[in-house]
This record gives sequence, structure tokens and C-alpha cells, in this order.
Amino acid sequence: MEKTPEIQDILDQLSRSTNTIDFHKPNKITNQIRAYRDFYNFNQADIDLHFGKLAINNKTVHVQIFKPKHHRATVFLLHGYLSHIGHLSHVIHDLNRQHFTVVSYDLQGHGLSSGKAASINTFYDYVATMEQLLEIIKKEMPGRLYLIGHSTGASIIIDYCLRHPAAYFDKIILVAPLIRSNHWYLSNFAFYLTKLVPFIKTIKRKFRENSSDKRFLHDLKYDPLQTTEIPLNWVKALIAWNKKINNYGSTKLPTFLIQGNQDKTVDWKYNLDLIQDKFENLQSVQIDNGRHELFNESEPIRKIVFKEIQEFLND
Repeated sequence: MEKTPEIQDILDQLSRSTNTIDFHKPNKITNQIRAYRDFYNFNQADIDLHFGKLAINNKTVHVQIFKPKHHRATVFLLHGYLSHIGHLSHVIHDLNRQHFTVVSYDLQGHGLSSGKAASINTFYDYVATMEQLLEIIKKEMPGRLYLIGHSTGASIIIDYCLRHPAAYFDKIILVAPLIRSNHWYLSNFAFYLTKLVPFIKTIKRKFRENSSDKRFLHDLKYDPLQTTEIPLNWVKALIAWNKKINNYGSTKLPTFLIQGNQDKTVDWKYNLDLIQDKFENLQSVQIDNGRHELFNESEPIRKIVFKEIQEFLND
């Protein structure tokens, strides 16, 4: 993956596009869509692609549907913070191979969706967008429905399920879920120090080695849809959300948590304890040598992760 003026221009055009996604009729593959698919390694054959926008929660949200010829169920897949659908190509390929239709969207402020880059006022804004899109999916795509979320995507699912304990999904998978980030108290201290300097609105992003796949780490740095700054509003929203989630009730939804034991992005031991307390029907597995980006780990680790997902969905 190399950033060029041509791909930047194509992504800008796709970002500005207002073409509404059609849930029942796949897209014709335009030169722009083909360039997007090639750039982010969506090269699977015999998959119908639905590609477009929806007006949700006062934002223009970019949605994609990947439908195999033989459909068995739908997976609603959520990416993490500072990510987008383009980073989910490996897991989407694997789910399609198992005949799952995958629906995914770029969070507001991410990818091809509208909104201030990587910013949010409250975590509920994320949840409200997911909730409204979920209702559309249930209406347009009835049948078995599974939820899979990575990192912040898992946080959104957690919040929704704990707010709606009577909600029904066939199964839920949380991958490297974010509750607290790593070095949580140090991050809190640093955040409150920045509040003493009111003109500071963002902090510089550090690209960390959150995968053992060197190609992925290289591509991430040169991805035109990445941002180099983290808004302090987002950090503030995460801190506020952590204060609320402890007061939520529990849920009995069948849930599977997959966590790398070398994850330095989230405080995974704390997070696992909290989630075990809130999700009464929880199974979990630790992935040896797995870092935070489990969907984009080196191939041997990635295969283990996908095998765990497959076995849970097939059980």
C-alpha cells in the first residue's frame, strides 16, 4: 500500500459521495470502487458488494455489505478507533468463505463517513449510530444475526447490550475490547494536565507496534484515511464512559471474548474482569503472542483467531 495523489483523490471523491446504499441490489463496480477495493485488498471473487451512504444520527455514514452467493446468516461487524472498513478485509474474507453476509460501516469521523476526524463528544453518539443502523439491518435483512466488534467497536456493542438487556442476537463476539486503555491512570493524569492549557485540543498520535505483521504496520502509516492526531474530546468521552459502565446491569446474551495476551493498547486484564461481571453467558480465550490488532496479526496468529470465531459461530 503506497499513498499516491491518485488514490487520495479517489478516496476524497468516495468520501464526498452521497449515493445511498441499496440493501437488495449490489453495486456496479465503478473505477473508483475498484480502486478502493484493490487498495485495501478486497479481492474476493463471487461476492456481491453493496457500497454507499446512509443518513444516520445527523451524520452521513458509509456502509458496505459483502454478500456471498450462498448466504447462511448475517454478521454485523464493527471496527475500532482510528480504523475503518478497509482494515477488516482479512476477517471479511474469512467470514464470506463460511457463507456469512457481512455488514460493516465506518464510524463517524472515520474512513468515508462524515464527522470531525476521530472525534466524539460522548460514547453514546457511537451507540446511537449503531442502534439506528441495526434497526435498518433487522428490517432489510431478516434472519440470524451475529455481532462482532473489535476494540472500540466492541465497546459500542457492550454499551448497547448492557443498555438493552432484553435485546436478542444469536451470538456476540468481542475482540480485544476497549474499556480502559493501557496505562489508564497515567493517561487520565496526562489528560487533566492538558486541561490546564486550554488551547491544546489534540495530542500527536504514535503509531505503535500493535501487530506482529510488519506489512500491516507499514501500510497503516501510509493509509490516506488515517489521522495523525487524537482529539482530547475523544479521551474525555472515554473517561466519562468508564464512569458510567460500572453502573450498568448485566446481560445473558451468548458472548465470546477473544484477547491477545501481548496486547499493550488496552488494559485487557481489567477489561476482562469487568466484562465477565457484566456478561453472564461469557466464554473467553487468550491468544498467545497476540497483540491488539488481532484481525491484522501475522498470518499464523490470524488463522488461530479466525478458527476461534468459526468454532464459536458454528457451535
